[in-house]
Amino acid sequence: MKKISKILLIAIIVIVVLIFIGFSILMLTEYKPKDIEILKVEGLSTKVLKVGDSIRLLTYNIGYLSLDKTQDFFLDGGRGVMPKTNENVKINLEGVKNIIYNENPDIVLLQEVDLKAKRSYYMNQYEKLSKEFNGTSTYSMYHKCLFIPYPFPNFVGYVEAGMSILNKFNSKATRISLPSAYKFPMKQVMFKRNLMKQEINIENTDKKLIVINLHLEAYDDGNTRLNQLEILKNIMQEEYNKGNYVIAGGDFNQTFPIVDKSKYPLLDNSNFNASTIPNDFLPESWNYAVDDSIPTCRLLNKPYSGNYDDTQLYVLDGYITTPNIQIDTVKTLDTNFLYTDHQPVLVQITLK
Repeated sequence: MKKISKILLIAIIVIVVLIFIGFSILMLTEYKPKDIEILKVEGLSTKVLKVGDSIRLLTYNIGYLSLDKTQDFFLDGGRGVMPKTNENVKINLEGVKNIIYNENPDIVLLQEVDLKAKRSYYMNQYEKLSKEFNGTSTYSMYHKCLFIPYPFPNFVGYVEAGMSILNKFNSKATRISLPSAYKFPMKQVMFKRNLMKQEINIENTDKKLIVINLHLEAYDDGNTRLNQLEILKNIMQEEYNKGNYVIAGGDFNQTFPIVDKSKYPLLDNSNFNASTIPNDFLPESWNYAVDDSIPTCRLLNKPYSGNYDDTQLYVLDGYITTPNIQIDTVKTLDTNFLYTDHQPVLVQITLK
């Protein structure tokens, strides 16, 4: 018995030491972006923007090309972490590429784009999606970790992920950090959310079109999302006060006050309750560009059945515009959740 007790004690000490070493490594290698960083804009474009022009934007959370209709996800009440083979990732890449290039938008806002991650078989998705786009491309990191040690035993592992903007206009780009919902020890392995801001010159004027790509907090109590929204509004207001045109789009991880919530009731099996952006959030004459005729997101508690009736659905993706932007059309594209748990939203706007 003494020998067994000694072996168990040694085993416990070894495990504690290994855990300590592991967390020490994660702390030393933690991704710590600055509050504001200049981003590299790659490529060149000859397209020129003028007042009165109409342009098309597409926002799409591509779920790191690993959350297609066959998948579930452990944080949403499922068990999945990644597809069983990289064939899913390859098929989803081609599907997303076809949507982008068939719709041919001027600006594409992408969220959950992996640079290098175990969950997507280490595919550089930014490179794959940007190399065939006829314009510029920019990437902004928001999740970087040597090893995410959960769920047991199928760990998430290594992750480098973020957002991307593909743009047919030349621009300057900035990464603006957002507050985090997490503290030690989760802080070391979780998202470092940000706003991705691009400035596009408008010919024959000193005004600019400001485009903001966003992916707000998901698994918090809602307060962090509200704080992130306030920062977004303040930045938009500041730019609008300069006389600039401003549009922000992406995955808000909240539904919008203009959405008919009766279309997408909360089901008993829901593990994610999407809060609603407050009714008085937008300044007067500002607008949402949202299409609630079909959902933009599904819960990943199980693979998609193909049936809305037994699936938890949301409208989380869309845009906010300043009053000097006219919203011509906004449409959620029905992809039947083939390639990711979100559906793309296409908007056409005119600079007044």
